[in-house]
Amino acid sequence: MPEHNTRNTESVTAWCNHCGKPTQHKVSDGRRGRCMEHEAVGASKKQEAAARKREHEEKNPKLF
Repeated sequence: MPEHNTRNTESVTAWCNHCGKPTQHKVSDGRRGRCMEHEAVGASKKQEAAARKREHEEKNPKLF
């Protein structure tokens, strides 16, 4: 069963399968999120693809 935290909680200590040890994890809307030790820096691949698509559409606007 998932663990829920209060809305005021900013981080919790939990086991990280990636690190193999207990680490601090972010809490968002009461649910535990990503590990703060190996957190992704910058945009995700999906966000980068969306940005490239927007740039392409700005350079080549649709006629209708």
